[in-house]
Amino acid sequence: MSAKDARVEGEGIKAWVASAEPWGSGHRAAVGALADEVLLEKLARYKRQVAKRYRVVEPDVIEQLLPSEQLLLSPKLDGELWFLVKKGGDVALCAYNGRVLHGIAPLKGVKEHVAKQPDFVIAGELVASSPNNERSRSYHTGAALSDARGEQSLSFHAFDLVEVDGHDRLGTPYEERHTWIESALGSLPADAKVRVILTERGEPKLVASRYREWVLGNKFEGVVVRSERGLTYKIKPTTTIDVVIVAFGERVTGDVRQVRELQVGLVRDDGTIQLVGSIGTGLSEDDRARWHHRLAAMEVKSAFRLANREGTLCRFVRPEIVIEMRVSDLLVTDAWDAPIRRMSLRFDGDKYEAVSELRTAVPLHPVLLRERTDKKASSTDAGMSQITSYLEEVGVDPIKAGARAAAEIAMRGVFTKETKGQVAVRKYLVVKTNKDSEGTHPPFAVFFSDFAIGRKEPLQSSLRTAATLDEARVHVERWLVDNVKKGWGEVASGRVGAAPSTTAAEAPSAQAAPENEAAPKPTKKKSAKKGE
Repeated sequence: MSAKDARVEGEGIKAWVASAEPWGSGHRAAVGALADEVLLEKLARYKRQVAKRYRVVEPDVIEQLLPSEQLLLSPKLDGELWFLVKKGGDVALCAYNGRVLHGIAPLKGVKEHVAKQPDFVIAGELVASSPNNERSRSYHTGAALSDARGEQSLSFHAFDLVEVDGHDRLGTPYEERHTWIESALGSLPADAKVRVILTERGEPKLVASRYREWVLGNKFEGVVVRSERGLTYKIKPTTTIDVVIVAFGERVTGDVRQVRELQVGLVRDDGTIQLVGSIGTGLSEDDRARWHHRLAAMEVKSAFRLANREGTLCRFVRPEIVIEMRVSDLLVTDAWDAPIRRMSLRFDGDKYEAVSELRTAVPLHPVLLRERTDKKASSTDAGMSQITSYLEEVGVDPIKAGARAAAEIAMRGVFTKETKGQVAVRKYLVVKTNKDSEGTHPPFAVFFSDFAIGRKEPLQSSLRTAATLDEARVHVERWLVDNVKKGWGEVASGRVGAAPSTTAAEAPSAQAAPENEAAPKPTKKKSAKKGE
């Protein structure tokens, strides 16, 4: 029986957590344990639509760029986004990736304190204190969450109201949302580990003053500012990094070929190149055309495949050009709270070879600033020390490219439809990664593709992840309902419910694009009817 089927009125959070462990005090459910799909989607949507839409303002232009009005400002803490959830008389901390903390030390007394409040979802920052009494950082939180002995160092700082009694509150002015949180949580004891974040009202001049006090004084990571117009600004120091161009994604519009994005890396001490991400911002239309002309002449072969944002393969180039990019932040964990790993490559003068996947940091909001013609593609000028010098958790633990468990194709389906002599193809592929134990991949990846000649973007693709094969089947079933209708014929087996039939010889990586298969012909041609 699933957790959803086992729901019992009055059991609150417990009834919505799928876990084999006994439920009791100090329960720490793993990623994906929250089985309330409606609640999980709300948390994920907040992460997508609100938390990532902050407008970044550089510190030296605070008074010029912020609106001249009364603003609400708070310190930006360096932890993890979590949610305090009250449901059915119970209280827990939930993350957008399905993790749940229940009955742990930081929640002591909270359930009783909010007993008379309606059900609610409150967003906040989960922070762990530094063992050396320094400024708290996100990796302190990650360490505390991985070890039950670290929960005493955790505290939750509420900063936004998502919903009350099932009603969305994000559409109401932020000051009203903050007032509600204060009324619900503000009277908790001073030593409580659940708190309302410090919030002040003032004009841009006060923001600049608090930035100097809080950030330059090394007390907090940054300043968050909310305006009466509903806009949210994030002010924190920016970082510049020198990286090497490794490959580029191509954008083709008619006869015009341009660079869509640049794939970049950092040079390790052994000369291998660590992939760290892509840059697509900071390029004008003319820049994109000029970069394409230049990089196309530098193209080399690569045994490692890398997909660009349009789902096609990137073109690799000789690692000779160094560029400077500005980033607003560096991320070290993904949505599953797993350490981020990217492939490191070796270039032998003619061809790239995959070496191993290593932990690294990836840039957030990268912007191309300029080419550094005064620098070489070396560990001295464009090396890993630019990020390892202050990101303690970026280690050197390798996962060898040739010694990993092969992925398996668990389900597959191919459908075609012929219209006016042209064949359109739609496919799904469910891959069992066999790498979830490494923390680099989800248990299952579900790929969808849609190819139609004559469309502005002939090939469209998407990717979903799943913790179980049953979850993957749900993704496929929904896709079939939306995409395989009248006129489409199935030409390859592997429909929902079928047993795995094929084993992949090579593991498809989240960075690698599946090879394009030749479009199969439909078993029976049908003429296109008008209106279909």
